[in-house]
Amino acid sequence: MPTPASRLGLVRHGATNWTLAGRYQGHANPPLCATGIAQAASLGLRLRAEPAGMIVTSPLMRARQTADILAEALGLSAPQIDPDLTEMNFGDWEGLTQAEVKARWPQVLRAWKQTPYAIRLPGGEILPEMRERVRAGLRRWHGQPGQVLLVTHAVWIRLACIENGEAIAEEFRNIEVAPASVHWVATAPDKDPGLATTSNKKEISCVSP
Repeated sequence: MPTPASRLGLVRHGATNWTLAGRYQGHANPPLCATGIAQAASLGLRLRAEPAGMIVTSPLMRARQTADILAEALGLSAPQIDPDLTEMNFGDWEGLTQAEVKARWPQVLRAWKQTPYAIRLPGGEILPEMRERVRAGLRRWHGQPGQVLLVTHAVWIRLACIENGEAIAEEFRNIEVAPASVHWVATAPDKDPGLATTSNKKEISCVSP
């Protein structure tokens, strides 16, 4: 019997107080706020129409809380934890607003906005390094039977959409990833995710709050 077609649901965690304040979060570990808990609960109700077989989550608290809420709503077993789903390390920017970053690192912030793949964040990562984690995570869960929800973070989802051919690298900043939204990407057991080009770009299916 052939393996059922599979699909990955790339879920961004619900909002935290830092999300609402516009603070860079990265590897910092703020919990969901009341708004984020409500967003995750609402997403869980909507996802009942898109039955998943399993949930995998980033180890960061905001993602794990979101994954637990989704698992309860969907009647699934406890989410698995995958460190490769962790958000980008924003280093010295974590906990700061963009205005605060601009006051201290104006040139670095400008470079991050204009050429994001070329700039290492102070004390943090550069996107090509994070890309390796994204590729590892996609390889690990591609080809699983049925649908798998990966509960992760905004930068991770943007890079995953590019790696999976849902967008091109130049569109990195234009991929909208709202809190508690889902980007569905098709997978296949023999597919090796790689950096997309214009010729293999596909539409992104996104479910927002």
